[in-house]
Amino acid sequence: MKILITGFAPFGGETINPSWEAVLKLPKQFQTSKGIGAELVKREMPVSYDRCGGIIEELIEKERPDCVVCVGQAGGRMGLEVEQIAVNLKDAASADNDNVSYHGTPVTPGGPDGRFARLPVRDMAAACREAGIPAKVSLSAGAYVCNCLMYHVLELIEQRYPDMRGGFIHVPYECRQAAVQERAKPSLPLDTIAEGLLACLKAL
Repeated sequence: MKILITGFAPFGGETINPSWEAVLKLPKQFQTSKGIGAELVKREMPVSYDRCGGIIEELIEKERPDCVVCVGQAGGRMGLEVEQIAVNLKDAASADNDNVSYHGTPVTPGGPDGRFARLPVRDMAAACREAGIPAKVSLSAGAYVCNCLMYHVLELIEQRYPDMRGGFIHVPYECRQAAVQERAKPSLPLDTIAEGLLACLKAL
């Protein structure tokens, strides 16, 4: 099984993004809980509303993975959160890394209001907790670039790759990020985030 897994570049003034740093720590090959051999293809994504869709489209076309798992940072969350749904909305107070902002704009004009993950989200969250790492299923991927990318992935799967699976996992701050916050924010060590991601992937 080939899994395309992505993380994001730093954004919002941060110098690291734990989504990509944790992805880099994952083994290139492993066995799932069902004994299936899995190979990871890792790619970093830009924090860009306008570019992420085209880039993920090219990656999927090139790699033809069996599964696409995108990972992003959600500062303030308590643990890993496996997303259930992406909404057809771009809307955030902060601009992306291209200095582009959207407010109330659809990801895909005329597209459905939401698209559901094509992953065993509850099994993935449960596997992470069984590994001793906090995790849950989330019903909101926000409306920033993370949600935009998830919506694009699920749209591509629905329209072109019906046998492919795909979805999104949010990870919390890494400890170094939380340490410089004026107010205490939840965080996990980078190795723990990577361990949680691997537990989620093994549940595929």
